[in-house]
Amino acid sequence: MEIRKGNREDTEQFIELLYDVRNGMEHPEWFFLDSPQEIRELMDNGTMQLWLAVDGNRLAAALDILIPGLEEYNYGYDLGLDEADLPRVINMDSAAVRPDYRGQGLQKRLLEAAEHEIAQMGDRILLCTVHPDNRFSLDNVLKQGYAIQRKIEKYGSVRFVLRKDILQKNFAES
Repeated sequence: MEIRKGNREDTEQFIELLYDVRNGMEHPEWFFLDSPQEIRELMDNGTMQLWLAVDGNRLAAALDILIPGLEEYNYGYDLGLDEADLPRVINMDSAAVRPDYRGQGLQKRLLEAAEHEIAQMGDRILLCTVHPDNRFSLDNVLKQGYAIQRKIEKYGSVRFVLRKDILQKNFAES
């Protein structure tokens, strides 16, 4: 299994994976997705970055992050962060693993790969949202060092907002 950073050419395969995974879920409302057009725009303007787990030619799993700056979709607003901290926020947006690849630690490996690269940007605040009943995703991010900060109404239901701070110096030492 190869873990690699994605690029614009991977966008359509990424969109297909997200929608296949969501459509196969017992509770698809737990997994909020942007429209394919919004995903394409975010990729084209450089706001969205991808990390992929590829098995041969098959996309097994993927993670996207958003570098929101001061845009309204910055999760830092949900936590009431100071304006000075908002540019440091990275939205750890969506992780999806095909059912036949689950249990192999791919979400963890994708998060680690993304976090390692994010650390090169300097100190960052990583934020994500998870539906409280989505135990698998919630357990995964908690095991990766994210902490629940708040429970809010978002994306048409309730979500936890979780936070992890990355300090560049900690990654430089490892």
